[in-house]
Amino acid sequence: MFLPLLVVVLLVSCTAKEIVQPASSAADDAASEAKTAQINEEATKSESITGKEKSSDCGLKPVPRHFTHDKYYTGPLIDTHVHLPVSSPIVSTTAEQMGFEDMPHRGEISTDQIICLFDSEGITKTFGFLIQHKSLLTSSVSTVQQDVAKHGDKIVPFFMPPFPIEGQAPDAAAVDQTLENNPGLFKGYGEARFDFESIPNVLPDHDYFQEMYQLADKHNLVVQIHPKNGQVAILESLLQKYPNVIFLVHLMKDDRAEVSRLLEKYPNMYYSLDAEISYIFGYQTIQNNLGPTKEGYINSLKSRFDSQLKETLDFWKPVIEAHPNQLAWGSDRWFTWHFDEEVGALIVEFGRTFIGNLDPTVQEKFAYKNAEKMLNER
Repeated sequence: MFLPLLVVVLLVSCTAKEIVQPASSAADDAASEAKTAQINEEATKSESITGKEKSSDCGLKPVPRHFTHDKYYTGPLIDTHVHLPVSSPIVSTTAEQMGFEDMPHRGEISTDQIICLFDSEGITKTFGFLIQHKSLLTSSVSTVQQDVAKHGDKIVPFFMPPFPIEGQAPDAAAVDQTLENNPGLFKGYGEARFDFESIPNVLPDHDYFQEMYQLADKHNLVVQIHPKNGQVAILESLLQKYPNVIFLVHLMKDDRAEVSRLLEKYPNMYYSLDAEISYIFGYQTIQNNLGPTKEGYINSLKSRFDSQLKETLDFWKPVIEAHPNQLAWGSDRWFTWHFDEEVGALIVEFGRTFIGNLDPTVQEKFAYKNAEKMLNER
């Protein structure tokens, strides 16, 4: 029943229970069966698009700053939260039909372009979330291998679970075998997200994810996790149960008062500040599947730059300086316009201004050293 829809949906970057598809007629089923092979073939070919990317001489120059704040960090950055474009154009189109505002694919934004952009922004590495599906695991891993071979440690690959999770994600044995066959290729697991508003969510201690945390422990992977409001107790139980696993948490916007306590108690917890301070998915500290346009975002951030800076520093500066070894910077780029040169420059300018207002002794730690520490300690 509607098998093509399941195939094309499988790579969307979400974490959810399986969604029940509407009933179809016999004619629909016949058409579905006839088209399934075509869709699978197209998706598989699209998985190898990285190998056909045009090489780039990367002539991008840094975009001039919009503001002239005296306190401004100019050193290296590591972006600890980036959703790399999906492999297949058909996945991108179907995701948008399902309600996602945007879902870029590699035919639109290549890895070369992203690395070129990040080079111009002074970003030396990125924790990149790369979706892996059980039916396309071999070709998906091949894509990651090509990225790493071409761009080295500028890309830090995370093995990301697809949507919907049940019936679509690789089982524990397949994930374990993939990691065994590719030692050191993946540095992390995630983003495992549990706070979607329009689709069902599983809990962070779901049996499937328990298996993934165990594999993270076995293979020394950082786990990136995005809990939902009210899941502090579950998160804390995971930090206790897997003391050797580094959990990189983000966007506990409604439970952020608990962040400092958790960092104090659990040395295996790190926290990234990304969409929570840059508001990249909206005008307030929210993240869902709807956000502003490029123009709307730029106009909003420019008009609110100083007030937004003060608001974020008032809360987070004391937390960062109290836990200087456990917080890190990121962007949470995902949509097509997030990889626009003007947008990226403004996000980074805000981030560098934010960092420049921290105590000088913690600026480099927050900007890149804590990210490096996570990779070295895992």
